[in-house]
Amino acid sequence: MCANFVASDLVPRQRAWDRRDTDGQPSWEARVLDKLMEEFAVEFDLVDGASGEPAYCAFDRTARDWSARGELCRAVARRGRAEFIEDDEPLVVMAIPIASAPDQNFVAVGTFVTSNSVSANELPRAAEMLGLDPVDAAAWIGRQNCWNADSLLRMGQLATEKLAAEQRLETLEKEVQDLSINLSTTYEEISLLYRLTQNLKLSSKDEELGSLALEWLAEVVPAESLAIQLTPSSKTGSLNRDARTEPVMLTFGPCPLNCDELTSTIARFGLRPGHRPLIVNQLTTQVDDWPFPGAREMIVVPLCEGDNCFGWLAAFNHTHGGEFGTVEASLLSSVGAILGIHSGNAELYHQQREFFAGVVRALTSAIDAKDPYTCGHSDRVARVAVRLAEMLGCDRKQLDTIYLSGLLHDVGKIGIDDQVLRKPGKLTEAEYEHIKTHAEIGYKILVDIKQLDDVLPVVLHHHEQWNGKGYPHGLAGDKIPLLARIVAVADSFDAMSSDRPYREGMGDEKLDAILRDGAGKQWDAAVVDAFFRARDEIRQIAQQKVKNLTLDLRDWT
Repeated sequence: MCANFVASDLVPRQRAWDRRDTDGQPSWEARVLDKLMEEFAVEFDLVDGASGEPAYCAFDRTARDWSARGELCRAVARRGRAEFIEDDEPLVVMAIPIASAPDQNFVAVGTFVTSNSVSANELPRAAEMLGLDPVDAAAWIGRQNCWNADSLLRMGQLATEKLAAEQRLETLEKEVQDLSINLSTTYEEISLLYRLTQNLKLSSKDEELGSLALEWLAEVVPAESLAIQLTPSSKTGSLNRDARTEPVMLTFGPCPLNCDELTSTIARFGLRPGHRPLIVNQLTTQVDDWPFPGAREMIVVPLCEGDNCFGWLAAFNHTHGGEFGTVEASLLSSVGAILGIHSGNAELYHQQREFFAGVVRALTSAIDAKDPYTCGHSDRVARVAVRLAEMLGCDRKQLDTIYLSGLLHDVGKIGIDDQVLRKPGKLTEAEYEHIKTHAEIGYKILVDIKQLDDVLPVVLHHHEQWNGKGYPHGLAGDKIPLLARIVAVADSFDAMSSDRPYREGMGDEKLDAILRDGAGKQWDAAVVDAFFRARDEIRQIAQQKVKNLTLDLRDWT
């Protein structure tokens, strides 16, 4: 029934309808007009289903009154089915509703012939329906395919249903595509946040974590550059060797602002801890008094934990020439919150570590005050023990533990009678037994401090002997904890080499002979061997007088 369309020589086809989608492709309505022409071999007019106004006319739209036909098209759009809106032999006008969007409907209007012949009486009305003069109208009618009215209406309804199905399919495909893009973006964002949280270690510097965050954000956020400004630390305790005293600026990509300029921008907009993300786009940056022409678009979010602000996270200049919005701001806020919480936890950790170090120092000072003749003994034992442990291949955690153990190994002497502890001469058997209780007293003093759980075995067993003749439990060989065996050698070395009121420190040759003779008897032979491999260095350590060493071995090892 369909035939190739031959455009009228008198009325050339006018393609006034040229709507385009956002991607530059012909719109849904334009594609529908082409499909309908292929199906029915006639050109269709297009009418707005809401207003009844013609949007595109195949013939001259000024040649006829569209008001009545427009009202009929509005009714067709509401009912959603194909209908004849005019029927005057030999012409019928069929309207086919097109739902291009949930809130926008159009109606395609085509004129068909039921007979190629037109009488003189019918011609004026036919010419009026077509908007042509009678001669052109008769010629146009003679060239058209003839339609059976019932068949035409059925085809029109099939076209309506087909177009509706295609529109639904196209809508679903677009939704699937958008969902796929959103899922991909969401996955990247979740992956970024997951990677970031996996790197939340209190031992990690916030500069290191911040640099990782910028690198990973660059994979997700459409920004030419990203930056983190870390503010100076609010508290700089003696143990916090990495405390910042000046702002630090971390960047990824060509950042248009330096540290001072970012500080100025934060002040310009009055940003405070807990402030909502600042989004600046070209509406703001194109004004004459904008001081940073290199920053076209910008997002700034705080790195906060409660009321404490540790810095600012910023993104600059949209890579696709667009503007930053809530999606980018939300992601940066999430990252900023993670970094802020990490900085808050790290500061709290440093404060707790500083407090803990203060407790250890107080206990060490109490030992020195109790027995001033051995002042500095605990510190020297701690440093010598660390060197022995290094020679034996101990790991970082063991080195930290043995340093604390050396400082606290004699803490139990706080509970020993002053007259016995400071007696310059030989001790009686009873006095010696009393002195021996300092190991168990020290254990009891420290046992309730959770952070010192690993130190307790050293405090309790550093006077055990390899042959089982030590105290307090007479442990022998490998049953004595390794770190206690190490401290035992360090303790004996310092005790023999240090001057006391009742004797001078032992000479090197005699001391070396005693250690060699006691290897495998009083002391672990492997630890004694480590001593001799580092003997010269250990003697230098013992001769050094130091003050206020931190508990962080990086400061002095």
